[in-house]
Amino acid sequence: MEHEFYTISVYADKDENLIGIPCGESDKYGIADIDTVMLLNAPYTDKALENFIEKVINACYTKKHNDNSPVSTIERYTKKSGFVNATADFELISIVKTQTNYSLMPTFNDYEKGPLAIDDDEHILPLNYKEGEMAEVIRGFIEIYLKANMFYKEKRELEEEKKRR
Repeated sequence: MEHEFYTISVYADKDENLIGIPCGESDKYGIADIDTVMLLNAPYTDKALENFIEKVINACYTKKHNDNSPVSTIERYTKKSGFVNATADFELISIVKTQTNYSLMPTFNDYEKGPLAIDDDEHILPLNYKEGEMAEVIRGFIEIYLKANMFYKEKRELEEEKKRR
């Protein structure tokens, strides 16, 4: 490993499609998301999911963060103004790879502040985790924090009610 750590943002939508955004160096922030977006469309195997995570991690530090742009990578990708709006329909999972392990951190989507880390549910995996282990953690985060989220259910019910009218 060339760097001490690699951090990526993985956004999952309700259909389990994934958006991966790697980090890079930033003169302004130290480390920040770079203008690279990688996609993995559902359905996918556990192996494909874990390969996707490694592909996004390998893209870290391939360019510098665009310090001149006031718009984040996810805002540009979703074409929604403001980080809170751009991330509202996604579950953000932060993944950090260090010299010894992976840290997977889910978030709760606060409708005023955006994604907030849930430290109590951080999962640490060794670098040589068993095949399928990382995929199981990520799928669990999607199930718990996106699909089981009561706001998600309420929102879906309201959308269905609108369609019936």
